[in-house]
Amino acid sequence: MNGSMVNTNNDIEAVKEKTRQFAEDLAASAAPDLDLSARMTVEEPEGITIAFEGADAPYMVGRNGQILDAIGFIAGQIINRRGNARLRILFDADNYRQKREETLTKLATELGEQVLATGQEAVLDPLSPMERRIIHNIIAEMPGLQTYSEGMEPDRYIIISPA
Repeated sequence: MNGSMVNTNNDIEAVKEKTRQFAEDLAASAAPDLDLSARMTVEEPEGITIAFEGADAPYMVGRNGQILDAIGFIAGQIINRRGNARLRILFDADNYRQKREETLTKLATELGEQVLATGQEAVLDPLSPMERRIIHNIIAEMPGLQTYSEGMEPDRYIIISPA
């Protein structure tokens, strides 16, 4: 072998279990007075999504999903640094991720149509890498348009322009 580690199903399953346990512990101990629980909602070979559920789940979203992103970052740092399995870990609450994707899809479509009609570029506000990917993918399906990103994190933004 060339010295690189190979993920086994056992490694991946162990990481998934550790992540699930991390989320459950967080929901139970960090917010004992909240109606909040954690459940794995999506399980794919390359990643998982854990959703916070309950009446108080909206409190876990934060401004523009910042709390969810922070929890995901922390979980990734803790979970993925141990062992050789690497997994994309995403957190959701109150169906925020789906709602946000729908909002971004509508925004990208409307701005794309505007750019096609006027020939003028559209500049979006700064977005997270995941949100930028959604915009890039929607515009890529619209003939006559292109996108590119400018700026530095966390202020990186997208420009939609005629192709």
